[in-house]
Amino acid sequence: MIVRVPSKIILFGEHAVVYGEPAISMAINIYVDINFQRDKNHIIDGKSPDVKFHSYILKALELTGYTGGYNINIKSHRFHSSGLGSSAAVTVGTVASVLNLNNDFNKRKIAKISFDVEYEVQGRASPIDTSTETAGGIIYVGNKWGHKLWEIEKNERRWEIRRLSINKLEFIIANSGIRGSTAQLVSMVSRFVKNNSFGMDIIHEIGELTDNSVKYLEECDCEKIGELMNRNNKLLTILGVGHSMTSAIIDRVGEFSYGAKITGAGGGGSVIILPKNKEKVIDRLKSMNVPYVLAETDIDGVRIIG
Repeated sequence: MIVRVPSKIILFGEHAVVYGEPAISMAINIYVDINFQRDKNHIIDGKSPDVKFHSYILKALELTGYTGGYNINIKSHRFHSSGLGSSAAVTVGTVASVLNLNNDFNKRKIAKISFDVEYEVQGRASPIDTSTETAGGIIYVGNKWGHKLWEIEKNERRWEIRRLSINKLEFIIANSGIRGSTAQLVSMVSRFVKNNSFGMDIIHEIGELTDNSVKYLEECDCEKIGELMNRNNKLLTILGVGHSMTSAIIDRVGEFSYGAKITGAGGGGSVIILPKNKEKVIDRLKSMNVPYVLAETDIDGVRIIG
């Protein structure tokens, strides 16, 4: 059985969503395929499982109640540790595989279990990555906009997962080549918010601009979308999740883009760029030897392909 999971980018609201603020994310047409086979052995990518490298898979097997043998192979069509939801994709794919084996392929259930997996592995998390890659499309996490798909609760915090009716969007995604750890960065932001009196002010400001972006996304107002992307990136930099390489990429393409920002946990990873002039942006990235991909909205989410 092969399960395909789209990657995701966060348009607005990463990190703030962990604290209950809204966020907007988009599933994209760059995929991870999970080939899950029953087996007498326990094998992941040709090796015995290692809790250090396979923590999400092992926790997914535990929380779905899978106790049999397995042979799991992962094929990724994207950058590694790049802010595109790699841990979420592996988690969603594993959970979906087990539920499908049990004739219980249900996206709401996949999303809820997958969030529990990420929460337990990371210590603190939001459901935005796992729900976006499960549902597909453009997702709003909050209670103001869109069509409600499901809600997820944890420790007296509740997130509503809603789908926005927005036309397909296209971005250029540039990879900084710097690998960041989601768990470490989430923990770092938590310490920042706790130890700085203005920490929660930054979190709330990110939430406010996220809500303001919905109107412009619906109107495809690239100028306004870009302005908010740039502002969101500055706030994330204040939180400490920026990196000199991602800043250099953003500065380099600024002349030919409406806006650009880091996406995901930060600390390197990827930059999403809304281009004014696609060819010029690509030329700038090539001059920096920065790998890039063009990505648009995936509307299907997790699915069985074989």
